[in-house]
Amino acid sequence: MRGPPPAALSPGARVLGYTVERQLGQGGFGTVYLARCEGQPFALKVLHLPRVGERAEREVSILTRLRHPNVVGILGHGYWPVARPRFAVIAMEYVDGRRLDDWADAENPTARQAARVWLGVARALAAAHADGVVHRDVKEGNVMVRASDGVAKLVDFGIGDYAGARDLTADILPPGTLDYRSPEAWRFLRGHREAPDARYTAGPADDLWALGLVAYRLLTARFPFDGEDPASLTEAILTRAPTPPHEENTRVPRVLSDVCLRLLEKAPEARTPSAKALCESLEDALRGADAAWDVPLCDAYAEDSATTEGEDIDSFEQWMNEPRHRPRRGKRLSPKQVPPPGTTVRVAPAKSRGSLRAWATFVVVLVLAGAAWGVGTSRTSMPGPVRQEVATPGKSPQADRAAAAALPAALQEDSVTVTTQPKDTPPIPLPSKPVKKGMRTMARAVGAAAVCSALGCPGAQVLSPPPPEPCPVGAVKAMEKWGIKIGDKHMAVFDLDERYLTVQDGPGQVILFSQWADMPGDTVLSGRLIVRDHVFGRLTWATTPTGDSFPVCLEVYDTTGDRGMLREAGNDSPSSARIFANAYVKAVREFQ
Repeated sequence: MRGPPPAALSPGARVLGYTVERQLGQGGFGTVYLARCEGQPFALKVLHLPRVGERAEREVSILTRLRHPNVVGILGHGYWPVARPRFAVIAMEYVDGRRLDDWADAENPTARQAARVWLGVARALAAAHADGVVHRDVKEGNVMVRASDGVAKLVDFGIGDYAGARDLTADILPPGTLDYRSPEAWRFLRGHREAPDARYTAGPADDLWALGLVAYRLLTARFPFDGEDPASLTEAILTRAPTPPHEENTRVPRVLSDVCLRLLEKAPEARTPSAKALCESLEDALRGADAAWDVPLCDAYAEDSATTEGEDIDSFEQWMNEPRHRPRRGKRLSPKQVPPPGTTVRVAPAKSRGSLRAWATFVVVLVLAGAAWGVGTSRTSMPGPVRQEVATPGKSPQADRAAAAALPAALQEDSVTVTTQPKDTPPIPLPSKPVKKGMRTMARAVGAAAVCSALGCPGAQVLSPPPPEPCPVGAVKAMEKWGIKIGDKHMAVFDLDERYLTVQDGPGQVILFSQWADMPGDTVLSGRLIVRDHVFGRLTWATTPTGDSFPVCLEVYDTTGDRGMLREAGNDSPSSARIFANAYVKAVREFQ
C-alpha cells in the first residue's frame, strides 16, 4: 500500500502516559518522537498499525531479546488510543546524539574515533547474529552516536529477521535500502526475476556488506560505487572493485583500509566471515594505532572552500575541471567569514553522482520556473498531473524493475486527507480577471463589518499562526539529494478534480504538479494542515510514483504569494476551511 506516513503529533500531545516534546525522525511506517514520562526522556516510536503489519511485534520481539550496550534498549510497548488502537507505540532508550552521517559531517572524526564507532556497530551486529537476528537495514541513518561519550547505538530493527519469522513482503527481495544491498542479493534478483515465488533470504553476510559501505563512507566521505541510474549503480556493485580507502583518502590508515575492503568482497565466502571476526580485526588495529590516527580524516572548511550559506553546488567551470581534493567536514564558515564579493574563491567539489545530469536539470528548471511563475499569479484552474498507472495484480513490482534495479524504498498506503465540496454545491464563480489580494481582503473586511453592525457580533477572533518548528531529521539533506535547494518554490495541487475543497485541521497532502528538479511530478507530499486565519501546511514526507519515500521540509504558499492558503468564503469553522485547490510549496530550513 502506498501513501504518506501518519502526520506529526504536536508538542504536548499525550500518548500512553508520555508527553511528546518534538519529532526526532520519520520513516515510511511511522514517526519517532522525543517524549517524557515522570521527567525522564524517551524515544517514542509511533507506528501506524494498518501499515506496519507484523513489523511492530517483530521489532519488540528482537529488542526484547537483544540487551547490548551498542543496541538501543527497549523500555516498554503498547497500543494507542486504548479504546480503538490505530498505532503501536514502542518506548525506547533516548540516545542524545546524532545520526552517524550527521555526526561525521559535524565532528570531522579522526581515524581512531571512526574506528571506535565502527567497532561499536560491529559489536551490535555480533550480538544480533549470535542470537540469530539479521538487521537487514544497516546504514548511517540507523546508527546513532551518543554526544556524551561517542558510543554508537544500532537502531531500527523493524525489518529485522530471525529464524521462524514470517516474510514481511511478497517480493523477491526482502525490505531494505537500495544502495546497501549486497552483490549476492542483486545476483539472486537477476537470476530469479521471472520466478515470482522466489525469495531471497538475507543473512549475516548482507549486514557485513552494508557495514562495509558505511565504513567506507565514514573513512572517505564518499560512496565506493558510482552510477548515473540504479541500473549502472547495480552493475558497479556487481563488477567494479572499489578504490581502496587509503588511496581515496591518504589519511586513512592502511590497516583500516584493508579491514574495510574485506567487507566489500563480491563473494560472501571471501568476505570477513563474521561480525565477531570483524570486532577482533578492529580491536587489533586500534591496539596498534599511533599518533597519525589522531588527525582528522578530512580537511576542515576554510576560505578556499567557502560558499554562500545554503549553497552546495559546483560551478560549470568546476565541473569541467573537477580537481581532486580531500573531502571536507566540520564546521562551515559563517557568511561573515566568507570573502567579500570580487574575491576569488576556490570550492572543492565533492565526488557525487550525476554532476552532468544535475547541471542539465538545473537549466531545465530555470526554463520551467519562468513559465510556472507566470501561471501561478492567476487564480485559474490548472490541469492536474497525469496519474501513475497502477501495476497489474499478481506481478511482483520488483520483478518488473529487476532489469533497471529500481526497487521501492518502502511500502506505503493510500490515504484520504482532504474532503471535497459535495457535488450538488454550486462552485463560487471566478472573476474574469484575477482579483488583487488587497482588494479581496478589503472586501472581506467590509462585508464582515456590515454583518456585525447589523447583528451585534462580538469582536472578531484572530487565530495566531502556529509556532516555529524544526524540520524532520534529514529532510534538508534529502531535498538536496533530489536537487531541491532551500528557498525553491514549485506548483502543487490539493485535489486534481476540484477547484475548491474543504480541508481539516490535521493530516494533509498535496500532489506535485510537475517535475521539480529530480523529484518527479505526481509525487505525494504529506504532513500537517493547521487551520488558522490562513491554512498553514507543513509537509514532512514525500512519496514518488515509483515508491521512493524520504523526509522533506516544505511550507505551503497560496498562489497570491502568502505563506499559508487564504480561506475562501463558505466555511468559518475553527477546525476546517474552504481553500483554492492550487498552491505552491517552498523548501525551507525550518518551519516559521
